[in-house]
Amino acid sequence: MFQTEIINVCAAFSRRPVSPFYVVNYFHCVEVYNKKKMDEVKLPNEVKECDIIIIGCGLSGMTAAYEILKLEPSIKLFLLEAKDRIGGRTLTNEINIGGGQKEKFDLGGQWVASSQPDILEMLEELNIKTYPQFINGTKIMQVGHGNVIRTYKSDIPSLGSYWGVIELQLFIWKAEKLAKQISIEDPYLWDKAQEYDAMTMETFVRNNARSQSVRDTIQAACRSVIGADLDRVSALFFLAYANSAGGIMKLLMATENGAQELRVKGGTQQISEILADRVGRENVQLNQPVSAIYQDQTEFVTVHTLTGKIFRARHVIASIPPNCITRIQFSPPLSEDRKLLMDNMPVGHLTKFIITYDKTFWRENGFSGEIVSNGGGPLLTCSTGPISVVYDATTDKNVPALVGFIAGRPGVEWHRQTAEERRSSILGCLSEFFGSWALQPTSFTEKVWADEEYNGGCPVCFGVPGVMFTFSALRRPHGRIHWCGTETSTHWAGYLNGAVQSGRRAACEVMKLNGKNVTQLEKLVSRKPSADVDPPYSFPSLLTPIVVFLAVLAAFFSVYFF
Repeated sequence: MFQTEIINVCAAFSRRPVSPFYVVNYFHCVEVYNKKKMDEVKLPNEVKECDIIIIGCGLSGMTAAYEILKLEPSIKLFLLEAKDRIGGRTLTNEINIGGGQKEKFDLGGQWVASSQPDILEMLEELNIKTYPQFINGTKIMQVGHGNVIRTYKSDIPSLGSYWGVIELQLFIWKAEKLAKQISIEDPYLWDKAQEYDAMTMETFVRNNARSQSVRDTIQAACRSVIGADLDRVSALFFLAYANSAGGIMKLLMATENGAQELRVKGGTQQISEILADRVGRENVQLNQPVSAIYQDQTEFVTVHTLTGKIFRARHVIASIPPNCITRIQFSPPLSEDRKLLMDNMPVGHLTKFIITYDKTFWRENGFSGEIVSNGGGPLLTCSTGPISVVYDATTDKNVPALVGFIAGRPGVEWHRQTAEERRSSILGCLSEFFGSWALQPTSFTEKVWADEEYNGGCPVCFGVPGVMFTFSALRRPHGRIHWCGTETSTHWAGYLNGAVQSGRRAACEVMKLNGKNVTQLEKLVSRKPSADVDPPYSFPSLLTPIVVFLAVLAAFFSVYFF
């Protein structure tokens, strides 16, 4: 009866017949609208207040929290992590190695070096031990035309010709000289910055190396260090990045002071785990991806997460990779130079694999386990094979293993293949390098970092050509928001040391604003990397100075006169 009356009223106003369906639908829309308005006027979710909010529970964020509480234990802070775990780009998993046994292996960042004081100090403070990367024995290279597999035992790689070795050394000398002139804090202070930011590393290499073997060697290095091919990386960025480590050779070597010098007993993720225990697990909020950060006219910053939680603090430290910052809404918005930089710092593409065996067959046959490869010829539907770099991964408990990477463009291509296709192809390639025993592993484990939510890649975000003039904005605070993360480091950027150093720097910035004496911590943060006095890869260790002079002279004449 009531519905009939409503229909009659509607008909009177509209001066035409009205269907019952129209009336029911109309009142349903009104009900939905009223419910929505009521939801909008409901009281907001409970706001959790603290002194400092740290976004991201990787090594840099955990370091920042740890250093802040060392300076002022009464500080109240929250750490918000988007994932269901802490550790960021470190990930230590227990792998079933056969026979019902398990062993821990790093599927993320794993190496440290004696030239990395920040991470070594942290390891010592947490009573975590290191052990040397195994490098003794014959090494393997597959570079140049024909994809020929060659071996060598010295520090001088086998490139197929003396000219290739000479050209590689000349390239390294030039690159090292240029890198020393470029500040990682602001690369555009260099008078040639615009010229080198206008070119890719591919162009820089082609301008300075004619040998395909040399180009392939540098390509393999760039893929494993940055996770991208030479033609995607700004030459200015790469040189500044190398300078933050004290030189290009430090990035590439596993000898003393080199990036692959030492491994961590028990894995690297435990560093963040122990730090979480020290800052208090109750302060760590997992599964809380941040969606928005608001700064108003007051002294507070408000952080919203996708789960609907709201946090408020006087300071925020964002310790997430640049490619993830673009997912967050900021009010007021980020500066134009920072937005441009964040939009043009893509993350590398890297798949890491761990293969365990019954015995260290490679050592028994005189091999170190080290391989540098251009991937070889086409395989399946990919332009090259899957392998870029391989190392011995035998643990401190003597569990035999190899570790390797599919990186850069091959990483993208092989990502399209099935896991079984990647496995069988990797094992097949290893058998070509080492022999048929490589086909009989006790376990095979891979980590495709492109599939890792809230990372989307590994090992580092890099600068593309043309935007490095904005690079100084990377560390500049945005109001009460401060930044850390290994990309923001000025000492070993992209590495575990960079994560610790940047976390320390962010802690300094925030605690200084809170009136604390941070002199001692600032001294640690401001240390500069130093290049080796005698580079680990140098002709004088192989040839006499006279032969070196003659070889360089011959190279000069062949390039410029013939």
